[in-house]
This record gives sequence, structure tokens and C-alpha cells, in this order.
Amino acid sequence: MKLCIVGIGGAGGRITKEFLGNEDLDFQLLSSITGAEYVSPSKLQGIWLEADKSDTERLQPFFGDMKEGCYPCFYIPHDVVPEGSDVHVAVTKKYGYDVKKQGFVRDAQYLKAIFEIFDTDKEIQDLVTKTMNKETIEPMGENDADNGASSAPNPIFDSAWGAIRDFTNLGKGECDGILFVVSFGGGTGTGTINPIINHIRKEGKSDYPVFVLGILTESGIGSDKAQFAKSGRRNLAAISAIYDLLTKGGGANGVIIVDNEILLERFGDDFSSANRFIHKMMQPMVAGRNYPDEDLNAQAFAEHSGSLPKPPIFVPLFASLPRSANPEEELIKKALSKEGRLFGCTPEKSDFAMVFCRGFMDSNKIKKILSNEAHISPDRIWPIRKMGEGQNEILILLRNPYGGESIAYKNPGTLENRFCQVISEALQYISQQSENLYYKGKEENGDKGTKPDEQVKLTQESITALKNFFFGVDGNGITSGFAFELKEARKRLRDGYKPFFETPLRIFNRKVKDDRKKIKTGDEKRYKDEIARAVDERIKELIEQGLIKGS
Repeated sequence: MKLCIVGIGGAGGRITKEFLGNEDLDFQLLSSITGAEYVSPSKLQGIWLEADKSDTERLQPFFGDMKEGCYPCFYIPHDVVPEGSDVHVAVTKKYGYDVKKQGFVRDAQYLKAIFEIFDTDKEIQDLVTKTMNKETIEPMGENDADNGASSAPNPIFDSAWGAIRDFTNLGKGECDGILFVVSFGGGTGTGTINPIINHIRKEGKSDYPVFVLGILTESGIGSDKAQFAKSGRRNLAAISAIYDLLTKGGGANGVIIVDNEILLERFGDDFSSANRFIHKMMQPMVAGRNYPDEDLNAQAFAEHSGSLPKPPIFVPLFASLPRSANPEEELIKKALSKEGRLFGCTPEKSDFAMVFCRGFMDSNKIKKILSNEAHISPDRIWPIRKMGEGQNEILILLRNPYGGESIAYKNPGTLENRFCQVISEALQYISQQSENLYYKGKEENGDKGTKPDEQVKLTQESITALKNFFFGVDGNGITSGFAFELKEARKRLRDGYKPFFETPLRIFNRKVKDDRKKIKTGDEKRYKDEIARAVDERIKELIEQGLIKGS
């Protein structure tokens, strides 16, 4: 498995830097002078997507401008829309969204809306086709039309995918999957992750492995200095992004989620150490040197870890110990302990476990010990072993370790409790700061008093669409809308049900005729197969639990 690491936003870029550090040379200048190949550990490749070019160039020396042929590189997708172009002016005039402004509002709803405008508005699509340089927005590959790719141009996200694609084996590269790295609660990452995944799938790449590593924002009243965002706004941004990821049946293959509250407890304000730890924690999964008979490719990982109608949550547990004989039991117990968990959960409720190991370990022992400790059936545990580099390491990814207990949400340290906190803070923000949902008289930092020409000025059409999105057609969120769905999700968490997010939502809806697309025979069969697998797995679980009898 060779993943393309795609960092999005400030936090995503800083973590991606840890993955892409040069293995042989200390800095890029020497590599450039000597003409040496830039090689990261395990030969990982990747890119950083950002929104503000001035900050990108001014605040860090690691990533160079992709347009100048640098590597490792950053890329600014919305630069593809020329300043003052017909497309830029038309979107601003009709909707009030500025796709060019450096440092524009970068929360999940803002970028979700921009994606849907290009995705649904036929007039804007026609204007893009007429005025934009097709080479600039990275046209589809030769075979994309045959794979059901949409012909509707979507310049920002066409451009983002175009920047990523050549690192993958769908283009000119070798990466057989993508790992997006984002902060759930930040700006650019929270708003961009779903549109890019949607765009990859829209181009017909329905089975290309795509995973997300997301750092969930901490709770509390403090401000995120980089985004000037209070806790409520950060939690709304976080839950919006996670909601979209978990409700898209054809979206990500899985969401690996780390709690920033746990990182803050361990590292305080030492964010560099936290980022290095995240990289270390992921090494058993992304590093090379598989055992000869366990050469895992990304497609196999996606098929084993998914097989559900909707993307699963993966909670990572990690442990590292000095080399020793028979290390399996000590490593697994340490990973399952509070010290090893990187998100609150109840391991016994997990329906599947991927186990990545580095060092000399026995697969059968791993299955037996983890099954005894976490009460997961051995045939629901899949170990993958790799050669280590001085220590024994284990990364356990528990799939959906929650549900089945109606009081779990009351207990700190559970997934139910943590998500109920995030949802409650988001709902409180929606209720008490509803004027901020429409960016009236505000800039990205949420401050009033900015100059009139710097303020966000959504049109009535956009404001109406956002009101319907948040509060439904009744206008109060009692029967529909995002506020209603969040309340329902919180109720499901409290009642012990999973999944807790169910209904995909849009800000700008397509017309009915646009949704009546013919389903290809292969897509229909794949969908039916996914449903059948999910049903078979659920029946198997019920038999194992003794709730029904097998034939």
C-alpha cells in the first residue's frame, strides 16, 4: 500500500510535512543543487492544499509552489478562477460567495455551498465552459468519460483533483490510495475535504481507496488562534464536515479520528510534538516493508475495512515498546488502555478491527489476545505485519466502537459522550449565533467593523438556501434541516443506535430532472452487493451474540 498524503488547511499541512520529510537530505536547497531525488520515508508522496497563498509562502519554508515545479509542494485550488473573471463576478453577483478572496470564510458550509453552486447551477456551468481555460482546470483523463464522469465543469475542485491525481496510479504516479489529513474544526480542511472526495467520486472513481485522518477540535471556551474561532463555531465546522463524510454512501472508505483533547492532555501547546506523534502513530499503517506474504494494497484495505452502506469511523489505538520476545500481549493491553486510545470509545462494541504491526509478532497470537481483551470475534480481526525499525509498534483501528448501550453517552471516555458534546455545542451555536450562519457584516475571523468592501454579502437566494439547510422548510428545525438532523443524531447516540448520522443534506439542491440519472449496470450491481454484504455481516453478528440461531 502506497498512499498519497494530502494535507488540507493549516493543521493538515503541518502534519503532512511530518510524513513527507526527506529521508536523505536535510533541506530542499541541497536536493535542488545536487539534482537528487526527494525521497520520503517509505517513499510516500503527497501535496498540501491551502486557501491563502500569502500565508502559505510567508509562514513556512518546507512546501514550494507546485506551479513552479517544486516538491514537496502546496497548491491553491481557488487560484484557478481568475480575479474579476466572468465566473468570479457571476458567482459573487448571484450568490454573494467570493471564490477569490484570500482568507475568505473557510468553514464547512461556505465551501460546501461553493461546491454545490458549481455542481448544480447550469448557468454558472455554461459560463465556466465558455470562459475558463480547460487546461487550467485540469480536464478529465482519457478514460474518465467511459467511467461515468460528469461533464459539468467545477473549476476549483477540478483543479484540486488535478493537482492530486498525478501522484496516484489513476494518473502518472504510483500511489494506490489517498489519505487526506485535516483538522475537524479548522477552516480550509473542514470545508474542502468533502467537496474534493465528492469530486473524485463524481469523476467515476467509485472504488478508488480514499481515507481521511481527521483531528477533532477540542471543546472549551478558548479561541483557535489560527482561525479566531470560538469553541461553538469550531464544533459546528467539525460536525458539519464529519456529518457529510459519514452520510455519503459513495464517499470515503473510512474516517480515522483523533481527539485533540487527548493530544492537548499529552503535549499541551507543543503542537510540533503532537504532529510528530500523529506521524509516528500512523507508521505501522503507512510505512513500507510488509512481511512477504502480507503485502497489503490499498484496494484490499478498502474492501476489508469498508463493506458497509456508509463510511465507518475508525478509532486508533497505538502502543510502542522496546523489542522483546513475545511482545503481543503487552502491546495490545497498552494500546487498549487509556494511554493508548486516541479517541474515547468502548472497544468491546467494535464490529471489526484492523491491526497494523511493526516488529516480530505472531498473527494468531494477535487475534487471540485482542479477541480475549476486546471481545471481538477472531474472524473479525485482520492483522497486517511489517518489519520494524528498533521498536515493536501496534496500531489498532477499531471500526465503529460504540452503540448498543443507552447510558454510554453519560460516561466520559466513550465515543457517544464525546460526540454528544460536539453536537450539543454545535446546536447551541446554531441557536444562539444564528446571524453568524449567514456571515452578515462579518469576515472570516467573525469580527464586526470590517470595511464594507471586505464583508461577506450573501444574496437573498443564498440566505434562503442556508436557512432551509439549517432549519428546514418549516424554518425552525423541528421537522427537518441540519439542526433537526443533529438532534436526531444525538438521540440515536443516547439510545445506543448506530449509525447516528443518516440523511445526506445539501444547501443548493439539484432540480428533479438532474437527479434522474441512469444507473449503470455495474454500479447497480456494486450497490446491491454492498447491501448484501452488510446484511450478511449483521446476521453473522446476531448469530455470534446468540440473538438469533443460525441455519
